[in-house]
Amino acid sequence: MNMRIQSHALKAATLPLLLAMATTAASAATPLRPASPDDQVPQRLVTLPPPTGDHEHQAVSYAWKLDPTARLEAATPFEAESREYWMTVDGAALARGVDVSTTAPGALIRVSPARGARAMAPAALRVSQGGRAVKLQSLADSTQLQAAGMPVGAGTSIVKLDAGAGRYRLQADDARGDYVVHVYEPQSDVVLRARPDRQQVLAGGRMQVAVDMERGGRPVQGKAQALLVSPDGSSTPVAVRGGRDGRGIARFTLPGASGTAGGLWELQVFANDGEVARDARTAFAVAAPTARLTGDVEADPGRLRVSLPIEVASTGRFEVRGTLYATAADGAMAPVSQAHAANWFEAGERRLTLAFDRAHLPKGYGRPFELRQLELHDQTRMAPIESREYALRF
Repeated sequence: MNMRIQSHALKAATLPLLLAMATTAASAATPLRPASPDDQVPQRLVTLPPPTGDHEHQAVSYAWKLDPTARLEAATPFEAESREYWMTVDGAALARGVDVSTTAPGALIRVSPARGARAMAPAALRVSQGGRAVKLQSLADSTQLQAAGMPVGAGTSIVKLDAGAGRYRLQADDARGDYVVHVYEPQSDVVLRARPDRQQVLAGGRMQVAVDMERGGRPVQGKAQALLVSPDGSSTPVAVRGGRDGRGIARFTLPGASGTAGGLWELQVFANDGEVARDARTAFAVAAPTARLTGDVEADPGRLRVSLPIEVASTGRFEVRGTLYATAADGAMAPVSQAHAANWFEAGERRLTLAFDRAHLPKGYGRPFELRQLELHDQTRMAPIESREYALRF
């Protein structure tokens, strides 16, 4: 009798320990996979002033089902493709005449007065070649352009040059002040392309942009230069180094993190093959590293939850997002669910949990699971801080 009592007492004392061990086993702690060269991972963090304004402080978590047969494609950097160029001229030069080069019929010429310049009517523009007038088709003045929703200043005019390729002289009577001349050739086969190697980068990081100028699909040799333009409008010259095939590369380092480092930056590229110019601009996001994923991840394959530790250096609202891949009966892995979680954090060691829904698992799919396309965002500063293509297997 005493032995039975002792046996029941032992079982009662052991049960909480067994439950705790089962819970620990279900939520195993494991590190994230090592980052690949294409991943973005902060190496050091910066402390920025707390964000101003009214921001959401409520914790949010949600997930939605994915079609495992649908293909997920990663976002690609924006590639600029240009058949146009700009130049700034003063009124005296425009009255005398400035050279305009075209490579195809149907070029559109837009003349916009800068601040303080005299307004320009389409009838005031003249184009000639070899001293002979060339017929222009008046398209629109600033009133018509603004009515169509085009953000142009007063006095802007657009005309169409029906003549073919060649060098022409553009003139405007009574021009006063500075003007921006924009030449766009929709039918031209001379194209300038600018392609960043990534769509986002951390402040202080390195980037490169491929610069290609082509005529009829073949690279042409020429000269190119570039300007790195920050969100506040300040700019820095960037060298474009060309190769033997006529293609070039612009390599540059972003400024270190500061209160104005984050946002959408541009690289403006200016190229000329000796006959015609082309200008292009491409954009990419720059983020100040205000937080990062750190430490061991707690992954629970039974509840489909992944708890991610976050080191926060700057107060703000942070978000994690990721895609759950499950294993099919044939052993292939496919995306089945995507989850987001966000919360307001003060500086310190914090945690966000991606809660996937087991109802999202299609029939025949199960373990092992993988967490892919894992991202950490600073929502208050609209900054993509960290990204990992392959994050975890559990």
